Amino acid sequence: MSHSARIYSQIAQQEGWRVLAVDAFADSDTRQAAQVVYRWPGLCEQHAGDALTALFNVLDAYQPDAVLVGSGFEANQAAYAALFARYTVAGNTPDTVDRVKHPQWLKACCDTQGVQSPFIAESKPAAGRWLYKQAGQCGGSHVQDWQAVSHVDASGYWQAFQSGQAVGILFAAQGQAATLIGVHALKQHVNSFAYAGATRLHEATLYAAANALLQALVPALGLVGINSIDAMWHEGRLHVIEVNPRLSASMRLYRHLPLIQMHMASCQHQVVPVLQPQTMHASHCIAYARQEIDLSQFSLPDWLEDRPSGGVIAAGQPVCSLYAEGHSDSEVLQALQDRKTRLETLWGTYVCDNIEFNIH
Repeated sequence: MSHSARIYSQIAQQEGWRVLAVDAFADSDTRQAAQVVYRWPGLCEQHAGDALTALFNVLDAYQPDAVLVGSGFEANQAAYAALFARYTVAGNTPDTVDRVKHPQWLKACCDTQGVQSPFIAESKPAAGRWLYKQAGQCGGSHVQDWQAVSHVDASGYWQAFQSGQAVGILFAAQGQAATLIGVHALKQHVNSFAYAGATRLHEATLYAAANALLQALVPALGLVGINSIDAMWHEGRLHVIEVNPRLSASMRLYRHLPLIQMHMASCQHQVVPVLQPQTMHASHCIAYARQEIDLSQFSLPDWLEDRPSGGVIAAGQPVCSLYAEGHSDSEVLQALQDRKTRLETLWGTYVCDNIEFNIH
């Protein structure tokens, strides 16, 4: 269950699970990876209302052994608590999610554990570079430079801007223990902070720093299962920006690993599978529409991911994803560029001029 449940459905399918996928798009790939797909608008709403009753009716009919959750519930803790109370949710408790998504609590926890993290302010700073964010939101589209803020609300806060390379740390937590799955560079939308994909990283010093951070911070967070941390890698140190207490879209970079098995074992306090070191380079990027695009007349080749089921894509919404693997970053980048060129040939330059591919 996620804004986009495709990657979790695919991993679960390859591990032998039957899947009911609940997401906001119900794209073609998700439909192929799941026995049942339910397109639920509540994942895009802060107040799900009657949509929550409709979701529960679908889940009651399917009778899942476990419910796995990705993005979409951070801003609707009441809905997540209702889901957790009614079904066997393989994931963090509502109290844990609420705690780690509280920016002041997370900052205090980082300080206590000796982990670097930017300053947090509850009122508009007078000077310096700060980012204005909404507590509990996900995906980065809610983040603004503080100079551009025209409206503030009760869930908003300011975080000091931290320079460096934006990275994601994917890990499995089980009590006091944490297992590092991978570290990857985070891509952002060209004109915003919205998540636009990730690229697997291999730097030994970065992995050592990520392992040290997990050992220092995770025991204090109370997490279970697969989670991720957004951080900035600056001058040999990691600065924690945010903790995502749920499954992550970056799992796409590690799809060949038994991640659903690992997640379930972690949540059930069982022995987690041993992971093989990652040697191949990989990257996925999300293409966004710059303006409204009608894709009903366009062919969607099989090598695209998150393929929409035709129709109109609104400006600012994801169109599809591209993925490539190789023996080096340059080989991966070239493969992504080649696929973009193939799309330009297939769709024509007009459409591609109005799609932001985020290949970098």
